[in-house]
Amino acid sequence: MSSRLWKTLGMRGLLTVGMGGVLLGAGACGGAAQEPADQVTETQARPLAAAPIGQTIWLKACSTQKYVSADKNISADAPLVADRAAAAGWEQFQVGDAGNGYITLRVAETGQYVSADTNLGGKLVANRASASDWEHFQWVDYGNGSIGLKARSNGLFVTSDLNQGAAGPLVASRAASGGCWESFSWASVGGGGGNPGGNWVQIWSDEFDGTSINTSNWAYVTNIHVNNEQQQYTTSSENVQVSNGTLKLIARYKPTNGYPYTSGRLESAGKREFAHGRIEARIKLPVGPGLWPAFWLLGNDIATNPWPSCGELDIMENVGYGDWTSGALHGPGYSGNTPINSRFYPNSSVSNWHVYRTEYSPTDIKWYIDDVLVKTTLKSEVTRYGNWVYDKPYYIILNLAVGGTYPQGVNGATYPYPGVPQSTADLIRNTPQVMEVDWVRAYQWR
Repeated sequence: MSSRLWKTLGMRGLLTVGMGGVLLGAGACGGAAQEPADQVTETQARPLAAAPIGQTIWLKACSTQKYVSADKNISADAPLVADRAAAAGWEQFQVGDAGNGYITLRVAETGQYVSADTNLGGKLVANRASASDWEHFQWVDYGNGSIGLKARSNGLFVTSDLNQGAAGPLVASRAASGGCWESFSWASVGGGGGNPGGNWVQIWSDEFDGTSINTSNWAYVTNIHVNNEQQQYTTSSENVQVSNGTLKLIARYKPTNGYPYTSGRLESAGKREFAHGRIEARIKLPVGPGLWPAFWLLGNDIATNPWPSCGELDIMENVGYGDWTSGALHGPGYSGNTPINSRFYPNSSVSNWHVYRTEYSPTDIKWYIDDVLVKTTLKSEVTRYGNWVYDKPYYIILNLAVGGTYPQGVNGATYPYPGVPQSTADLIRNTPQVMEVDWVRAYQWR
């Protein structure tokens, strides 16, 4: 949650449900000293729609059966080579949509774009800060688990021709595609749903099918007073209910402990904690400026590594507007008014049911609404500001706040309460406002 200030919350137990990681898969074909004769023309290949837009992937060359690397420790303008036995940051690429049937490839380690610079004879280098024609490629799906790349700069296919060196340096120099030298197997890193190399496997859920919260999954939290929020959290069924298959967090006008409102907050700390995976929930939100529902994650070491160093991943926040939600990262060097934040626009009002989801891996973090990818942040984009702190277990928080610094920063209200305009105060006084959760689920890529 934005502009968050924290006090020590006490020691928490740890149950790590699962640890994710980089998935390394087998290649599509064996190495060869000379290129196989059979080829697949561009017109036979599948369209760009097969490209894993927004995903982080590795590529493995058929010619060497090794991973493609953009390691700049060799030299700043060294060509990409296919000579690595494992896929780490230099061997991982984010696939972007360049428009007009083209993609871009960004190196996870640096965030720089891969280029087929015609001044270098089409040699693929990874040292460009922005993408123009030289950095655009067509993704050609051969339909057999392997793909080719065709450079926009010269209209030629990328090859890892072993006649140019044992490391299989990558050059856009072939008029035809489909031979082993022009073929690459691939898979997504840390997840991607349905792509070669693995699948999302559900490892936990709470479907809220009972009549009370499941205490093996959640704990009430009532001692949090941050961000100038105007609610007192309680354990009362007036504020936290499970009925008819959903969890309900309810904000009421009921002055308590010096706060005008009561509401509910649940955390999975010490009960359900997850590293590298996919977390999602189906949620319906109240609408009224100043209402602040959120679905988010905190690093499980917060007791010994205080916020923001523990890390925070906001999957979904809303400050009472029906047409948008937001997501953000908070960590050392990028907290509070963090530069890593965005607004997302669902296809209908947030008062309807939507599935809000994050996928977090060793190289990137993604946000989805209703299975639509709305943002990808690379590790290299985070480390411009501070340490990457997303390689450890995180726990889940669901809460409905009222007022405070984030809503006030958007709606400007100071009366009758900070971040709560009179219209919303009247709304809550007349009808308690409800954040409703159908289910929460966790997955890992296996």
